[in-house]
Amino acid sequence: MKELTSIFWMLVLIVGGFVLYKTLPAYWANFKVNQMISEEAIYYTNFPRNDDVIAAAVSQKAQDLTVPIDPNQITVARSGGDLTISVAYSVHVDFPGHPFDLNFKNTANNHNVMK
Repeated sequence: MKELTSIFWMLVLIVGGFVLYKTLPAYWANFKVNQMISEEAIYYTNFPRNDDVIAAAVSQKAQDLTVPIDPNQITVARSGGDLTISVAYSVHVDFPGHPFDLNFKNTANNHNVMK
């Protein structure tokens, strides 16, 4: 009985490691995208550009992070001195027998104190 318990927990660890191996890169990339859009919101609050230019810049930086984000998936909104950048995207994860998509939505807001 002791051997079966050990084998069971070894299998649980192996399956858990495999799940982390497949999903952790997507969550890490999402963390980096969230940091990047926060930095971009700060930058473009102080150096205003057209919304399409901001979306293209965010999309290009996301491509540099190996996250496939199209400029159409990026929303730029302005209200007074505020700038809000929102990004919604999904990452496909291939599990044997059960592939699925991880959906992410990140939003960064910055207020220009000079206005």
